[in-house]
Amino acid sequence: MNKLINRFKSLSLFFKLTLIILISSIAISAITAFSVMNISRKLFIGNFTITNNKILRQIQDSSADLNDKLITVMNTVNNSWAFRRFLTNNSGSTIEQATTIYNMKQHLKPLDAVLDPVNIDFVVLGTNNYTYTRSSALITSSKDDIRNDKITRYALENPDRLLYQYRSSGFTSSTENNNVIIATKVLQDKNTNEQFGILYILINENVFSKFYSNFPTKGNDIFLMSYDGTIVSSNNKGLIGKKDASLLDAAKTIDNETVKYINIKSNNSDYTVMSRYMPIYNLYLINRVDTKTALDDMYNINEITVICALIILISVIVLFFITRKTTKPLRILVKQMSKVAEGNFKNHIDLQGGYEIEQLSKSYNIMLDDINEYVEKLLIAQKKQRQAELAALQMQINPHFIYNTLASIKFLVFKGDKENTSETIDAFISLLQNTISNTSETITVEQEIDNLKHYVFINEMRYGDNIKTSFHVMPQCIKYKLPKLILQPFIENAFFHAFTDGNDGRIHVFISEKNNSLFCEIIDNGTGMEEKQISELYSSIPSKGEHFTGIGIRNVDDRIKMLYGLEYGVTINSKTGVGTTINVNLPLIKV
Repeated sequence: MNKLINRFKSLSLFFKLTLIILISSIAISAITAFSVMNISRKLFIGNFTITNNKILRQIQDSSADLNDKLITVMNTVNNSWAFRRFLTNNSGSTIEQATTIYNMKQHLKPLDAVLDPVNIDFVVLGTNNYTYTRSSALITSSKDDIRNDKITRYALENPDRLLYQYRSSGFTSSTENNNVIIATKVLQDKNTNEQFGILYILINENVFSKFYSNFPTKGNDIFLMSYDGTIVSSNNKGLIGKKDASLLDAAKTIDNETVKYINIKSNNSDYTVMSRYMPIYNLYLINRVDTKTALDDMYNINEITVICALIILISVIVLFFITRKTTKPLRILVKQMSKVAEGNFKNHIDLQGGYEIEQLSKSYNIMLDDINEYVEKLLIAQKKQRQAELAALQMQINPHFIYNTLASIKFLVFKGDKENTSETIDAFISLLQNTISNTSETITVEQEIDNLKHYVFINEMRYGDNIKTSFHVMPQCIKYKLPKLILQPFIENAFFHAFTDGNDGRIHVFISEKNNSLFCEIIDNGTGMEEKQISELYSSIPSKGEHFTGIGIRNVDDRIKMLYGLEYGVTINSKTGVGTTINVNLPLIKV
């Protein structure tokens, strides 16, 4: 045996390939013919269910993304002070109420890109009996009917959960004739757990059907079924709202026994049922396949056998001649490639032959070019790294800011304003500690927000509080890391350039997780900018004046791209007379 193996090793590449192709072709022919002729119903259904289970998992993953978006909506409404005031305050002037509603709409602006405005609406019912709808749709049910509905009672029994419940019709003018799945959540203060309202998100059944719209075929149906057996969504629209006990039992059996599928008989037909339980919705995702229909579409075994035999025969003949032609240029290629070890990176070759040989030749030449390009890029990267280190050194506090802040503290002491003096000194000390004493290049979102709050407080003491700044940070984002003082230049720019007329203004800072990135948004309702001004903002040299740092917008953008790549950075959107929105996109880096 060893002698035979050694004899095989001594053969040329051509004879090795010829022998392997011959043996492989005979083996493949025999195995293929035997396998195709012995394909059984059980094997076919087994393979079919594996594919369908993967698709069910994809559908489940897609529906999980919708749940994440709805959680974002819930958190936004629950954490909004404007909603809390609107849903609990029974008094107030018309102007105060109008202001509160305006602020509510401002808080909801980031949700416009999250929720489908056509198929998803939400209603908020407060403890003061006030209601708010996201769209212009009218509430068609009375407030008492909504409060006494079973979906409200179930939500109040589980105030800490986001619940999904089916309803044959919604209670707004846009959903009253549609099958809807209503997500409910009791709104409550995080500190005191005091309830101030209930959020109802009305989701058209079409939203769920889109997740599997391309999957169902003849005899291959999809169902979303509640825990009591009610079909809440299906490609077979006529079954929505009805109950099917056999399907529910099959889904529970699959979930309890952890089997891939089971076979059932219903209405004199045989079905193969696959199911996945979706705990976030408390629903079963069920795929029911008509077994007879699936087997009727099975390939003809005899036809497959003949085609396989012909393909193998032709392949053996063609590959035999291609192998002879291929081996010669391969020897040339091996010889040329050995010269790379001598440090010759410009030894390009141009081989003529089969497709694979030409591709190898091109790949070899590209490899040489890439090596040369890599060396050049390495030199450039080292240069940029030095520039980045220089930019990091610029992250220093402007002495003018320190002088003027101390002057403001002195003025407060002279006025005898002990409380504001103490708070200003504390804010100034914390700001110095986090910028000078803390030498880390990156800090947590929580620390960055604290720095911004201290910076804003100092500016309010110096210039007055006609400009209000609010911070909205998603809870899961507070421990992510980002470069130190990366957001401060934008707050500074808004303070000193967005409100030049001295009018009152608002600055909102939103930090959330979006598209697997840390998404920071700074919005002001100032004077806004034209395209030319935005371009100048990117390219202009930062002002030293009396501001906190000497960092410009372009410096921040370059710093982000240098640290994390070109897919991250800063974008600016502004409209004259409306305001400016700054988007800072960063990677998700956990502590």
